[in-house]
Amino acid sequence: MTTLTGCSQIHFGKDAVTIGNVKKEKSTKAKIKKAQSSSKKTAPKKKKVVKKKATKKKVKVPKKKIVSKWDIKKTQKLQKAVNQWGKAIGQSYRFYDGKRTLKTKNGPTYPDVLKKNRFLLNKKIIKVGYSPLGKNDYQYNVVAIANENFKSWHNTYLFCLMKDKSVILLDQSKNANPVMVKVVKDKKLNKDFSKIYTEK
Repeated sequence: MTTLTGCSQIHFGKDAVTIGNVKKEKSTKAKIKKAQSSSKKTAPKKKKVVKKKATKKKVKVPKKKIVSKWDIKKTQKLQKAVNQWGKAIGQSYRFYDGKRTLKTKNGPTYPDVLKKNRFLLNKKIIKVGYSPLGKNDYQYNVVAIANENFKSWHNTYLFCLMKDKSVILLDQSKNANPVMVKVVKDKKLNKDFSKIYTEK
C-alpha cells in the first residue's frame, strides 16, 4: 500500500483506494465480528420438548356375581313337592324355616343337632352341616330339613348337596350320638329334589 505525501488520509491498496484511517477500519471490522460471535454464543438454546407418555386408563373389571346353588324360592318349591308326596302316603311334613327349631319325637332337635352330634352313615362318620345357600362347607350340605312326628318315632329328611349332587338322608334316631342316618331311595322324592336343584 502507498500513501501520498501530504495526504495522510488517502491510501492506495491493491484492489481499492481508501480514505481515512486504515487501523480504525480494521478495528471496526473486528468489533463487528466480535459482536456477531457474541450474538451467536448468547443465542437462546432451543428447549427440548419432552413427550409425555400416554397413560393407560385403568379399565374396571366388573365383579362376578356369586350365584348360589340354593335359595328360598327353591326351598318353597321343595316344600310343595314334599307336601304333595306326603299326602299320597298320609303324612304331613313341617320344614325348618330358619327361625323355629324342629323338635323330633323322641329324637334330636334340628338344626342344633347338626353342630352338637356326630352323624353316622353306613357305619362311617360323615360331616353334615346346615347350608341354606348350598355352599360347599361340609361333606353333606343340608339345604332343607323336613320333619314328621308320629306316636313314638319321627321321620326327619335332610335334603343335602354333596359335590353338586342332590342326596336325601333320613334320620329316625332316638337322641343317639352319633345320629344314624340312611340314604333315601324313594324315586319320586329324589326326582323332585334333583329337578328343583338343577333348574335355573
